[in-house]
Amino acid sequence: MHRSKSQGITPVQSRLDRRHFLQGLGVSLALPMLESWGVSSAAASQASHPVKRIVCVGTYLGFHQSDFFPEQTGRRYDMPYVLEPLAGFRDQFSIFSGLDHRGRNGHEGWQAWMSGSATGSVSMDQLVAEHVGHHTRYASLQLTCGTPPDVARLSFSKEGVALPMMGRPSVLYQTLFRSDSDRSRLEYVLRGNGSLLDDVLEESRTLKRKVSRRDQGKVDEYLASVRDVEKMVQKQEVWLGKPFPKTDYALPSFDPVSPDQALECESLMYDLMALALSTDSTRVMTFLVPGWSQVFEIGGRRLSAGYHGLSHHGNDPKKIADYNLVGREHVKRFARFVQKLQEHQDSDGQSLLQSTAIVYGSGMGDSNTHDNSNLPTLVAGGRFSHGHHWANDRSASQARMLGDLLLTLMQGMGMEIDSFAGASHNLNEQLS
Repeated sequence: MHRSKSQGITPVQSRLDRRHFLQGLGVSLALPMLESWGVSSAAASQASHPVKRIVCVGTYLGFHQSDFFPEQTGRRYDMPYVLEPLAGFRDQFSIFSGLDHRGRNGHEGWQAWMSGSATGSVSMDQLVAEHVGHHTRYASLQLTCGTPPDVARLSFSKEGVALPMMGRPSVLYQTLFRSDSDRSRLEYVLRGNGSLLDDVLEESRTLKRKVSRRDQGKVDEYLASVRDVEKMVQKQEVWLGKPFPKTDYALPSFDPVSPDQALECESLMYDLMALALSTDSTRVMTFLVPGWSQVFEIGGRRLSAGYHGLSHHGNDPKKIADYNLVGREHVKRFARFVQKLQEHQDSDGQSLLQSTAIVYGSGMGDSNTHDNSNLPTLVAGGRFSHGHHWANDRSASQARMLGDLLLTLMQGMGMEIDSFAGASHNLNEQLS
């Protein structure tokens, strides 16, 4: 990294790239968004688009499809059992059936949910983060509860590397609301990492001159990853001088991260996600809601089997009923998150729900058979025209895919993109 020797510049500032520094100056302080601040030119250019923020929430063990999708299409559908907690927001979301990636089945195929590829390809959230991430302290946040199964991954870098997730509410809280002492420690770490990255880049360039042509390609990939880290460090250096937001939100004295406490952890994560959006700490988030073999107690009754066992219900009505109870608990917590976004306004005076598009569903279609077709999918918020169940025919000659829906969302943010995850149309006619 370039180091300026100009007088009057702090050691941290001296290593800042001028372009990144100027971008940093254009970003508002990370406090709750206020009308009196006005809107930056970059934000103003987005005002004509229905989406400013993206949140993707995926439930690892899926939903019972016939209790997630309505029987009727159009606006006058009967609310499905699992989605009943969302009934009060009926005009704020749309349901899509018949969408998937035509990809791999099984838990391994779940990883394709936001990318279209189970073997590692950039996910939609990371493309969006590249587009809007410079406006906020964190380009994106990847979240979960506890430690999910190894194959449960949602976000992937442009190199196809699965991004780590924060699974402890206390860690997310500290990330969003650091103290002054935390900031001092962060400055020390960033300074050290800056020097380390310089050394790594130089050693990699030297190594590239000594290896075979095929290995040179691998070194180039490695250098690209290092440069990405370097940009992240530079960005954090810019934000060091900007205060972290304050909150009176009180965390419990412990992190509920064991599988048996997963629903409690889920509630806390949604609360913190709403705070992250309301303070404009990030505009891109993913949340993987994991599932193990824990046996939940819901409504004072211990369920008949572990969560994973219920997902493999074998069409047993009792197991399906208990599986749906867990699904409804997930949707209850999601509905509370939607309500929080509805109640908070952004700097343009509209609700956060209006300016935030939320993709909710699962990368698992039929969990009983591990069939990843017809993925449970709904989109809430984002100033789109909502209230419909759109049934897409997978057998049609130009059948739409989940990638087409993701294209519409990215285009709604002003991104110039016309193909993604094997899809090259969009669903603008359904989500206008």
